[in-house]
Amino acid sequence: MPPRGRRPVPAGGGHPERWEREAVGDSAVTIKEIKAAKRRLSGVAHETPLQRARALEPLVEGMLFLKLENLQRTGSYKIRGAYNKIALLPEAARRRGVIAASAGNHAQGVAYAARTFDIPCTIVMPETAPRTKIQGTASYGARVILHGRTYDEAYAYARRMAEAEGLTYVHAFDDPDVIAGQGTVGLEIVKQAPELDLVVVPVGGGGLLSGVATAVRALSPETEVVGVQAAGAAAFVRSLERGDRVTLDDVHTLADGIAVKAPGTITFDVVRRLGLRMVTVTDEEIVRAITLLLEREKFLVEGAGAAALAAVLAGKVPAAGRRVAAVVSGGNIDLKRLSTLIAEPAEAPAPASFGSEPPPERRPERFSAGVSSSAGAGEAALLPSDAPASGAPYSDEPSDRPAGAAALPGAFRRDPVHNASSG
Repeated sequence: MPPRGRRPVPAGGGHPERWEREAVGDSAVTIKEIKAAKRRLSGVAHETPLQRARALEPLVEGMLFLKLENLQRTGSYKIRGAYNKIALLPEAARRRGVIAASAGNHAQGVAYAARTFDIPCTIVMPETAPRTKIQGTASYGARVILHGRTYDEAYAYARRMAEAEGLTYVHAFDDPDVIAGQGTVGLEIVKQAPELDLVVVPVGGGGLLSGVATAVRALSPETEVVGVQAAGAAAFVRSLERGDRVTLDDVHTLADGIAVKAPGTITFDVVRRLGLRMVTVTDEEIVRAITLLLEREKFLVEGAGAAALAAVLAGKVPAAGRRVAAVVSGGNIDLKRLSTLIAEPAEAPAPASFGSEPPPERRPERFSAGVSSSAGAGEAALLPSDAPASGAPYSDEPSDRPAGAAALPGAFRRDPVHNASSG
């Protein structure tokens, strides 16, 4: 089935400004398209739990639910949009293959979706990408190329490859079919808890927020939807304040999954049209949310995945006396990073002082039950004695427990011209 009148990836040129213009096209994402995406994803993506977080409710004085996309296949919601995009490609385009640039979760989502369709997949990742995510992406059968030091360099290279090889570029967030896929998270939330007062969503480029807000507004118009950005990567917040898209010179946050320099063209239009509010959280607030999720709810969550909850816990969005859902967008945290963030048990302060407490002192690393042979030297891992090596991707089995698969020799490579100018 061909995409609905949307333009394909351009076959020539190579200018980011033109790629951006061609992404706009028919930017409207409708509830009908989100419902159609939900049908396509049946049997592919899990309908993840919306779980009551009773252990955390005394901190917010409200009823708190967690939408657990950390339990999704590949460990994040990204499979939803990637699969929907690929499913809507013409058969000839699928046969030629797909390509994406990503430092993490989007890479694994596209690779998994491509494997499901048994089509070629190339992922360009910056050389700074976590080894665990490189291994996870390669384990799904993708050709992984390491190029450049930043996402921007990897992205530019991937777009040039797409044009040169006739591949379809799968954007991480600025694509209507991807947004529709991500919007299925919102469909499920409304189905699972139809009388929510507030849904809180982490925001990088805005694909998840655009999709979730579109679904929630259509099905539960009285429910407020709020986006959350990391304070060190608040491009969307700045853009809304200015009334036009802003590109940051740099981003600084431990939440690498939402560390994006600029909102998407399509996503900015959707968020502005819906009049959505957005707040920011500090890295210290994100760390506290990661810690509390691990200690109180027993969920291992990455920085981006904890951002929405961090905003609720810090009082950035009103939760007292309300029914609130926070989207936990992913659980693919690098274990070496986790070991430097987590130390002593998180305090349980009174709600009024929770957001204003100073960050805890740097605490000694204490999670060191095992060291993965596939990880960097000294990389600590939260593993029992019979667990697979760290860095293992989520499997495609229903339980989605780590499969223990290491990256295969030759499954990924460094681009031989990675030091050349990206043009």
